[in-house]
Amino acid sequence: MEIGLAETIKALRGELAQAMADGEGQPVRLRVQSVKLDVQVAVTASAEAQGGVKFWVLSAGGKTTGGVSATHTVSLELSAETANGGSVLTNSGRGAVLED
Repeated sequence: MEIGLAETIKALRGELAQAMADGEGQPVRLRVQSVKLDVQVAVTASAEAQGGVKFWVLSAGGKTTGGVSATHTVSLELSAETANGGSVLTNSGRGAVLED
């Protein structure tokens, strides 16, 4: 199963959105400053008409099939913010209090 890098980031965005929704109205919330994502990717070159280079995220023990490919580790550091530029706040059941 090939999972694109864009699909991986989209799924991460969805998980953060769910964490925000879960934290709504909770007495303790965590502010997400940044997200560091380290993934193993296979970079493949395609000879198709609309060829080019694709990045596929590898699962544990994953391998690529066909074509020319190389495996790399990609580290992304992403800043999390809401659509209007606000902070991303998530729920925490640890009892800690966040102060600004």
